[in-house]
Formats: sequence, C-alpha cells, structure tokens
Amino acid sequence: MAKIEENFSMQGMSGKVGNIFVYRQRGGKTIVAKTPHRSTKKTQKQEEANKRFKAASIYAKNALLDPTLKELYTAEAKKRDVASPYNMAMADYLRPPVIDKINAEAYTGSASGEKIIIEADDKFKVISLKVKITKSNGSLIEEGQASLSEGKWVYTTTTANASPTGDKITVIATDRTGNSTTKGITL
Repeated sequence: MAKIEENFSMQGMSGKVGNIFVYRQRGGKTIVAKTPHRSTKKTQKQEEANKRFKAASIYAKNALLDPTLKELYTAEAKKRDVASPYNMAMADYLRPPVIDKINAEAYTGSASGEKIIIEADDKFKVISLKVKITKSNGSLIEEGQASLSEGKWVYTTTTANASPTGDKITVIATDRTGNSTTKGITL
C-alpha cells in the first residue's frame, strides 16, 4: 500500500482505476492500494454483516441530516477523539445497549411501589428501558417503563405479587438507533 502526501494533483482523489489499484481517503491522506479481489463466495454471516454495516451507513448519513443529532454526534466525536460525527453515528448504530445488572433485592412482591434497579449502558445513549415481570408459567404479572435516576434505571412495581419465587424479571433496553438488548433474571 502506498501513501501519497502533499501531492496537490492527487489530493482528495478516491475510487478504482480499472482492476489495477484503488485510491482511498483515510484521516485526510490519500492511500493507493491494490484492487481487492474476492476469490470465494461470502458466507451467510458475512452477508448479514454487510447488510448491518450498510444499514449503519444509511443511519449515519440520515442522522447527520438532522441538525440536533448532528450536533450530538459532533460533540460526542470530539469528546471521544473519534475521527468524525459520521464514525460516531456508525458506531452508535453497530453497538447495541448493554444491561450490566438487574438488582431485584428490594422486590419481595408483598406490595406495589417496590424498586427494581437496572444498570444499562450504551456507547451513546439508552433512551428506553422496559421491565416485565412474569410467573414461571409465562403469565404476565406486570410490565412498564423504568425511569432514569442518578445514572441508574429504576422500575417501581405497580402490583403486589404473593409468591414471587420462580418468577422472571425481563428487561429490554433500547438505544437511539432502535437497537434492543434483552436480559432476564429468575427470582
């Protein structure tokens, strides 16, 4: 791979020249590389990754057309020393939220108003966290949205549950891009 520096006739050039070489832009520099050739057919997993990457690219382009999102991604890119707001938006799309911990120690089921505390994170922002409590046979006891308080998500129960042993608490975290992650615990 060759790098072209301070050549004004090549500055900003990108694209393929026949099947010989390719010009690419990386970090403000023009890079010349051999044209890539694929000798084998892509696997199903590779096809899925390509589709996801394409969807991330579409999301990033559209997000930067929205002045509010562009400002948020620009600020976050500068804060994290990421190459561009586009790259920040791509990373946001490609990384789903993570549910680190579901703390149900205060949940006894004896009364409504008990707290379940959830620690969830995303590279950018979790915008919604839904909590669902079901019996061991799958029947719904209650469900609702948790609220963010001091960096943790808090779900306040609305129904008394006489025998919570064996019941399941399921948490669904959703980020700005629509990615969701589900995690559950059994009481």
